[in-house]
Amino acid sequence: MMAEGARVVVAEVLRVAAVLAEAPVVEVAVGVVVEIKKKVMKKIILYTIPVLISLIWLFINHQTLNPISLKGPYFLTFYLILLFGFYTSTVILIYFREKISKLTFCLMISILFLGVIKLMVGISLHKPFGYLLTIIILEMIITFLIFLKLLTFNAKI
Repeated sequence: MMAEGARVVVAEVLRVAAVLAEAPVVEVAVGVVVEIKKKVMKKIILYTIPVLISLIWLFINHQTLNPISLKGPYFLTFYLILLFGFYTSTVILIYFREKISKLTFCLMISILFLGVIKLMVGISLHKPFGYLLTIIILEMIITFLIFLKLLTFNAKI
């Protein structure tokens, strides 16, 4: 008796699922998912460009892909190329009315960690690090402000 009831319920669920699969709502939902993926891909491609440019500069000028191995002024040049390109990409996205996403925040943190790692290497080798420390402090302030903006945006929802 129980198995027969379960079969009826499963048959009804399958029938409703088939009706829903043909409904325009599913097509709209699939269209929205595809549009979201396109926006994320745009952001990823736009943020990949400054990373590639800075790595190409690094390879052409220093024949390495390891920015940590660079001496002070060369690392600062690499780091500023990376930061300038990243923030230019962010301004471009804001200009086209894209919101600042968690991807942007994660990339900002990654760039910040690269600078902090190089700062620790410089401190351990007793090298001057004033310029890098200033850039990192400015970047931390900007990252904190964007983090607050993300929090207030999520609180409004």
